[in-house]
Amino acid sequence: MRIQGWLFAGLVAVGAGSVQAAQKDFEVKWRNAITQDGRFFRETARQSYGFRVEIVSDQEGVKSEGSKGGRPYVTARKDERYSVRLYNPLPVRVAVNLTVDGLNSITGKPAGVADGSKWIIEPYSSITIPGWQVNDGDSRRFFFTDKPGSYAKWRGDNLNKDLERNCGVIGAAFFWSQTELDRYYEQRPICRDTYRPQPYEYSSMDGVSRGDRSADKAAAPSSALGALFQKKESRRDRNEEEAGTGMGERQSHPTVTVNFNYDRGMYKPSQALVIYYGFEERTYPNPFPGMDYAPEM
Repeated sequence: MRIQGWLFAGLVAVGAGSVQAAQKDFEVKWRNAITQDGRFFRETARQSYGFRVEIVSDQEGVKSEGSKGGRPYVTARKDERYSVRLYNPLPVRVAVNLTVDGLNSITGKPAGVADGSKWIIEPYSSITIPGWQVNDGDSRRFFFTDKPGSYAKWRGDNLNKDLERNCGVIGAAFFWSQTELDRYYEQRPICRDTYRPQPYEYSSMDGVSRGDRSADKAAAPSSALGALFQKKESRRDRNEEEAGTGMGERQSHPTVTVNFNYDRGMYKPSQALVIYYGFEERTYPNPFPGMDYAPEM
């Protein structure tokens, strides 16, 4: 069964980026068209593709990613403007549900993994999302701030919900059309020699769990994606300032609305790409601070 969804497509794509990106290998399946010994038939193929997300600072470029608690982590700086760059490794279009602090980057609503508006990325391409999309022509910049100044706190106050608890995390879930993917490979048939080793390891086409895609879930106070992203405050020093993302200055970011059917992708929270961020800095003493001689007492 295919899903009908109205999605936003960014108009500007960027080139190859740094290796300092959150990347996750995800198994993709399709049906190859095979010609062999005068016969034509189809076989199912599978391969892992690396889906990538980068956090790009206006000041320092792609932010270096470390690890904290076994999870991808970047260090934020207060008032630092940033964008999110999304990469599509597939030969067909993908739709991406991008959330910041548990909120959909297009609608500003709490979002589950598969529900909510999505960005379209062309084959083998990427887009850079600079901020919250406030209409079809403008966005307002992402910037790191403390929790009280975050957009999630403001949205939560308006909705009478505790949305700031999900501050400090960026998530991206990718989706595509199996029909488009099969068509791409069918238009590029493999001519196989009987005596040549097979280029792929084949298996039967497995069903992919499609999850619950009801529109009501987008406004739920505790979505599945939000639960995964939620930081456990019991493990943190409550006196420590925690980071969130604010809504900054307005800038031009034209978009168009398109109709796209998708039925494969990252329907589980564990499959999505997740990057955590915070104000904590790792400091290291300098063993050579530049003194020439030991001063006399």
